[in-house]
Amino acid sequence: MGSSLRPATFVAVHMRVEIDWMIHCKKLEQRSGVSQICSSKQEIIERVGKIINLEAPIVVYLAVADNLLNDTLLSGWNKGLVPYEKKNLGADGIYKKHPYLIQSAIDYEVCSKADIFVGNSFSTFSSLIVFERTQKMMRMGITSSCKNENEVDVQWPSYAYNIAAGESNGPQKCMTNMSDSSLKVISYGSMPFLV
Repeated sequence: MGSSLRPATFVAVHMRVEIDWMIHCKKLEQRSGVSQICSSKQEIIERVGKIINLEAPIVVYLAVADNLLNDTLLSGWNKGLVPYEKKNLGADGIYKKHPYLIQSAIDYEVCSKADIFVGNSFSTFSSLIVFERTQKMMRMGITSSCKNENEVDVQWPSYAYNIAAGESNGPQKCMTNMSDSSLKVISYGSMPFLV
């Protein structure tokens, strides 16, 4: 008789909580008059925990700048969300042997292959991942994933943690707006996600 165990859901979160990012995004919020650019660690954790229809345990891979890999990022997550980063996966030694661009490429691949991706809609890195995931969805015939607030109902869903959605105040489900004829859909600071 086969096992009834199902694999844990794998969520990748691109956490933009670096000091230089927080300074930049606060200035960007002031200049643009947009208040949903910056998110604290706690806001990110709360929004990820509000994605509905997730069944525990949920593996959460934290894609974060190498110099921020510390135990504080692993605390504060809702019950059933099990955060991992390079150090506690035992991969930080291998990871550190490579230059920054290779490290970013590794995080990119992990995030793009996750069951669910959660990022910041003003981040180029997050936008590129959402762009790739949108292309995968479109090849499957999915043209919109933005229905039913933040319910997981399609393969390759992506969310923007910096934008609150609906009554649950969870992250906004998003896809890249492929009808935009410019590269602005994947450029930094453009709110490229179709929401």
